[in-house]
Amino acid sequence: MYFPKNLENFGVVLKGSSVVGLPKVSDKFENCFIVNNIDKNKNNQESEYSIIAPYIKEKNVVHFVNRLQTAPLLKEHYEELGIENIQFTKPELDPQLAYMKSVYESYGLKCHLLPLELLEYNKYFADKYYLQPGDSNYSKKHPNTGVLSIIYAAHILKPKNLWIIGLDFYQSDYLFRRPWHNPLENQQLKMKNTDMVGHFIDIVKKNDDVNFKMITKCNNLPEMENLEII
Repeated sequence: MYFPKNLENFGVVLKGSSVVGLPKVSDKFENCFIVNNIDKNKNNQESEYSIIAPYIKEKNVVHFVNRLQTAPLLKEHYEELGIENIQFTKPELDPQLAYMKSVYESYGLKCHLLPLELLEYNKYFADKYYLQPGDSNYSKKHPNTGVLSIIYAAHILKPKNLWIIGLDFYQSDYLFRRPWHNPLENQQLKMKNTDMVGHFIDIVKKNDDVNFKMITKCNNLPEMENLEII
C-alpha cells in the first residue's frame, strides 16, 4: 500500500471549478489523490496545475487515472510533485491500459491495478441498467474516475475525515476546458443518466464510518450526518 494505514485525514483533489477552494483545506491532509490531468502547457498558463501544485508539493500524492492517453501529467510535474505511484481505474490490463502502463513506467512510476472488491460498487449501475454479469458497459468499468477515486479512499483507506475538493458533478464547468473534453451538455447528461449524485449519496451512506467533507458547487446534495459541505 502506498499510503499509511489508519489515516486521520485524506484528500481527493479533482478538476471541477470548486477546486479553487483547495487553499481553505489543504492543511487538513498530508496524503491525497489527484485525478486525471491537471496540466496542459509547459508554462501552466491554462491549467489547474498552477492552482493545485503549490498546495500539494510537500504531500504524499498518488495520481488516480483513467486509461486515456490524455491522463498523464508532464514528466517534470511528476518530479516536481514527488509522485511515484499511479492508480488505475480497472482491476486488469487491457491492450490500451497495458500501453499506458508502459508510458507511466517510462517515467519511473509504479502502476497499481484497482482492487477487485471495488467492482461491488458498480452494481449501482448494473441494477440501474439491468446489466448481466457478462455485460461490458458498467459491470467492470466505473463511469466516473473522480467518484471512483473517492470510493477507493473511503472503502480501502477508510480515513476518519475524507476531504473532497473539486467534485461538482458538472453543475459547474471546468476552470480550463481541454480540446479532448466532451461538451459540457454531454457531460451533464451522463451525470443525469447514471444518477451520479444518487450514486455518491449511496457511497456516503455505505461508508458511514468516514466523515465526508466537501468543497463543491453541487447544489442538490442532501443533509447527511457524515457529509459536510464547506
